Amino acid sequence: MAVTVFIEKSVAGRVSSNGFSRRAIGSMLVVAAFASVPLLHADNFVKPTKEELAMTSLPGYPGVPAVVLFREEITKDDLHVHQYYERIKILTEDGKKYANVDLKFGSAEGDGYWAGDENSMDNIEGRTIHADGTIIPFTGKPYLKTIEKEKGYKIQEKIFTLPDVEVGSIIEYRYAMRYNDHVFEAPDWYIQGDLFLKAAHYAWYPTSRELTDPEADAPINAISWFTILPQGAAIQHRNLPGKDAIGNTMQIYELSVKDVPPLQQEEFMPPTSSYSYRVLYNFTPYRNGDDYWKSKGKSWSKRADSFIGPNSELRAATQTLIAGLTTDDQKLRKIYATIMALENTDYSRQHERQEDKAEGLGKVNNAADVLSHKRGSGVEMTELFVGMARAAGMKAYMMLVPNREDHLFTPAWLNMSQLDGVLAIVNMDGKDQFFDPGERYCPYGKIEWENSEVQGLRQGDNGTSFAQSALESYADNKTSRTANLVMDEHGDVTGTITLGFLGSPALTWRQRALRGDAESLNHALRTHLEESLPKSLEPSVKQIVNLEDYEKPLMVIYSIKGSIGTPTGKRLVLPVDLFAAQARATFPQEKRDAAVYFHYPQLIQDAVSISFPKNLTLEASPASSRADIKGAAAYVMKVTPAANSITVNRLYAFNNVLIPPAEYAGLRNFYSQFEAKDQESIVLKMAPVETSETSAPAPVAH
Repeated sequence: MAVTVFIEKSVAGRVSSNGFSRRAIGSMLVVAAFASVPLLHADNFVKPTKEELAMTSLPGYPGVPAVVLFREEITKDDLHVHQYYERIKILTEDGKKYANVDLKFGSAEGDGYWAGDENSMDNIEGRTIHADGTIIPFTGKPYLKTIEKEKGYKIQEKIFTLPDVEVGSIIEYRYAMRYNDHVFEAPDWYIQGDLFLKAAHYAWYPTSRELTDPEADAPINAISWFTILPQGAAIQHRNLPGKDAIGNTMQIYELSVKDVPPLQQEEFMPPTSSYSYRVLYNFTPYRNGDDYWKSKGKSWSKRADSFIGPNSELRAATQTLIAGLTTDDQKLRKIYATIMALENTDYSRQHERQEDKAEGLGKVNNAADVLSHKRGSGVEMTELFVGMARAAGMKAYMMLVPNREDHLFTPAWLNMSQLDGVLAIVNMDGKDQFFDPGERYCPYGKIEWENSEVQGLRQGDNGTSFAQSALESYADNKTSRTANLVMDEHGDVTGTITLGFLGSPALTWRQRALRGDAESLNHALRTHLEESLPKSLEPSVKQIVNLEDYEKPLMVIYSIKGSIGTPTGKRLVLPVDLFAAQARATFPQEKRDAAVYFHYPQLIQDAVSISFPKNLTLEASPASSRADIKGAAAYVMKVTPAANSITVNRLYAFNNVLIPPAEYAGLRNFYSQFEAKDQESIVLKMAPVETSETSAPAPVAH
């Protein structure tokens, strides 16, 4: 259940930005969260009970590697600290991996954009308790590692391993996360994780400050929260004795939960951060969600328009670029191609200000500067596209969207950080068309699948409003696989395989190429094909066509050698479709509680042609067949035999993204039908191979 509650307070601050979010796909909205860790208000660790020491398994969950016995998180604003505590019972050898602890945190440097986020992690303590009660304290020093860094900000982790852990041990550790004195961070409580949670306690002691939200021009006087909780669990809010620093009554927000099941671990799951149990807090001056999104949307739109313009410089550059073009489509294609030719620093690197200065370039203040610098981030590329479209006389808008690979948008959670992607919308011939110029190599008029079919916040002629991004069809995302093979008299084959990618599959490979070198790309492409072919075939990448031409299909041509058949006496048994040779049942389980979630609709077309010599004749081949889900999916297999060859054509089309549990049986039945067909065989009969000895004339007697 999603709930937003407002409590009158003189509390101000900033919500921490490590939360996830959600959104709607089609007509279905999924909700929930992830797991976080917390600390005990006592000075000492918890003494284990006899039952905990003797525990060897978890009833109802056979074979689980471990179980969280207790978790606690305490946030104290007056001390500017989050305190965490975790106790885990190790039940199997695999469970011993939980003794390796990685604690990630962000911290700022200098006085840049992130100033005020100078987080630190300290007071790390831990110990191991064996099943006989023996205690081994952690006496080592955690290893500090920087895992990501950008100007003025870095993400680090502290890594340590609890000592002498064995099956039956209890491990426990605690630590404190401290944040800057002038910052107030509302906690996010992510309750559900990959382990069963026996019990947990969460508490927040907020402190008041008299602050004003400049965007709303109103005092920040309320705390809101968004929850998805187990049945019967609820946040308890009460006053405490005493006053805070500015004379307001001290308060506490508290939550206790018991026996929380782990997150489901199944194939094709929706983003787990969008439907697990959680509590997400916000400081806010807004009385309701409508006020929040109206105000925040207005502020975002105003800032975006200020950067976009277009100013006189961008107008002049645009008019020069589109001179002689007559239709809006021609103009927009020219603008799009120009922006795609610029350096997208999301896929290269950020340039230091000193580099720009050395090149005679000033600070980027607006979209015109992005064009003159010939480089910018993905967001800046999108803003430039909108600015140039406006300069060309078109109605163009920005849209904020979530990334549905990670999370879904939830308007009930009042936090703009959910909307972490950006699209462009241009009205052409009275119809809105979506563009994604911030994604390198994304074709004109298309958007990255992670931002498709999602609810977001868009600009319009009358302010901002919620909207749905573009839908994709199976025809937008096509993979073709063509094999032309020649078999010799022993059953070995040589030839070529060509893979063609269009839409999202092509974009994935093109962007992968940007993040590596030619050798790593070839290795990944070879591995990709090897995962579907019979293991006895050896592919090698011969040629890659249209790698940078994003408006054309990406083609990869492979050389092939090896064997594809299994000899059985005088017969050779071949898979009916080479590309399904290693396939396994996609949905083996009869029942499913979670929705099935595909990244995007898609079309896969296979064509396999095998020529064989005269000593091999076709004895049996599968009959052609088809299966479908009315209006949603189709499968067609056609086998065409000839005198000394056989051709197999296979088509799979799926035009949906989210399948609710109620429709799982129909989906499973469809997959079972065509996957059974994919595993049928072609049988060739082998005649003895004529040799020079057997074919030579008999010697003449003298």
